[in-house]
Amino acid sequence: MKKGFTLAELIGVVIILALIALLAFPPILNSIRKTKGELSDASKEILYSATGLYVSENLNDFPKYNGNTYCVTLNDLVTNEYLPTKVYDATTGEEISLDSKVEVKVENDSYTYNMNNECVEDIYVPPNKPELLDNMVPIKYNGTNWVVASESDKWYDYDAKEWANAVVLNTTKKVGDTVSESEIDLWYVWIPRYKYQLFNADNGSVNEQEIQIKFESGTSSTGTVSCTDNISGTDGTTSSETCTNASNGNWYTHPAFTLGTQELTGFWVGKFEVSGSTSKITIKPNVTSLRSQTVSSFFTAIQNINTTYSLNGDSHMMKNMEWGAVSYLSHSKYGINEEVYINNSSSYYTGRSGGNVGGSANTVATQYPSNSTSSNKYYSYGYYTYDGKIVNYDGSIGDYVTDRTLGTKASTTGNIYGVYDMSGGAWEYVMGNMVNSSGAFYTSNAGFSTPPDSIYYDSYTYGTSSTTHGRGKLGDATKETLKIFGSTNGGWYSDYAIFPSSSDSWFYRGGGYNGSYAGLFGFDHYTGGSYSNDSARAVACVRG
Repeated sequence: MKKGFTLAELIGVVIILALIALLAFPPILNSIRKTKGELSDASKEILYSATGLYVSENLNDFPKYNGNTYCVTLNDLVTNEYLPTKVYDATTGEEISLDSKVEVKVENDSYTYNMNNECVEDIYVPPNKPELLDNMVPIKYNGTNWVVASESDKWYDYDAKEWANAVVLNTTKKVGDTVSESEIDLWYVWIPRYKYQLFNADNGSVNEQEIQIKFESGTSSTGTVSCTDNISGTDGTTSSETCTNASNGNWYTHPAFTLGTQELTGFWVGKFEVSGSTSKITIKPNVTSLRSQTVSSFFTAIQNINTTYSLNGDSHMMKNMEWGAVSYLSHSKYGINEEVYINNSSSYYTGRSGGNVGGSANTVATQYPSNSTSSNKYYSYGYYTYDGKIVNYDGSIGDYVTDRTLGTKASTTGNIYGVYDMSGGAWEYVMGNMVNSSGAFYTSNAGFSTPPDSIYYDSYTYGTSSTTHGRGKLGDATKETLKIFGSTNGGWYSDYAIFPSSSDSWFYRGGGYNGSYAGLFGFDHYTGGSYSNDSARAVACVRG
């Protein structure tokens, strides 16, 4: 039997019902054990009221089963003190097992209940709560401004593609205060731990598709696929790893959530390319990115973020696998699930957008009014800011455009909550390195006198051909996201797909501001040296 209640009705009667429950619940549970679904209407109302209150007060963190349906065990109610702490069989006096379940469907503040000892098998696990490092402040967008959020309020919603944002400020703010760009030194987005369903495990060619993702609780690894490194320095075609159960349809806990021997609940990724200087990195929009650095220089400068800003955690340069984790989440139902717009700023301003994907036709007359006679696909300052404001021809920032998505679709979520500059802008070095022909760390021109700690880079098999994509790894958005296997522009959406080879031992990602083949799934190789069109990205996490 099903019955609907509004949230207002539940709150109005909960006190009375709680008192009734204290007296009536032991015989009710005895009935549950003996008759299961045959409770009286009065007994169900008491049970459902407690269930409804529990769900309504825990919507953000509650395990969902298929969309807007929840499953509550009687043990949940007892453990969380919505019902008496211990309940006994009225006849035998023995403590009752509280394993019976109530299925709850929530629609427009109306709750519908059903006794169901199984509930639904396809459990939805909510994303792990963001783990804020010291000096990190949670923020949310109110439609016009970013404001300081309370951790106890709803400041993110991955179902709505609103990923958690946090900043490190150079001033003091309290909850509810507006935060301006000038007050931000570092800006991060939380990537919660997840597993994904393999879709191209046989190293073939596949069309663009939604990547199936399920969040994992805490540091649990619930995937059935496992992989270990199998790096070779002599065979240019051998895969860089050996995997078990790696068949399409199986689930793989994304390896980016393992840092050395530590399992992570998630990690923070820089919302924009790094800026500032090597002595003090910043991460913020509407400034020029830091470039002209070797990989080792970027690596050291980003590690120093931890002490410069007293984060009391771990700061490191983004790994190739971490780029893959952000890309896969972006191409799921929790992200934009399409190619992001290119950052077309030839002066490398962060968070800018060209209002189109890399290589697509650009109707400049409608997208860039103050430059309506130009046919350029890129310009010094870009066309739009990350929040959807027009960038004027002289570089000044104007008002919001009617269609703000011309700016926000340059992010991984398609809205303002996502990660920017992952298509175009500067190319981004990542910590992904091909070994030399002896199987050893291959610095090339990156500037490392000794190899960095192996937990901070992904290692790949040596090869002399840049199109032997089979050397890639599951999860890093290289070999799995190929549409034309063996082609240099064969990635999804025709993004670059060029693997490290010869002296070019380092991955860099995303493409440049003028790249027809730029995009979220783009990758190329380089020496690791200092170049004016290359930048990098920061990652931060809690260390155990």
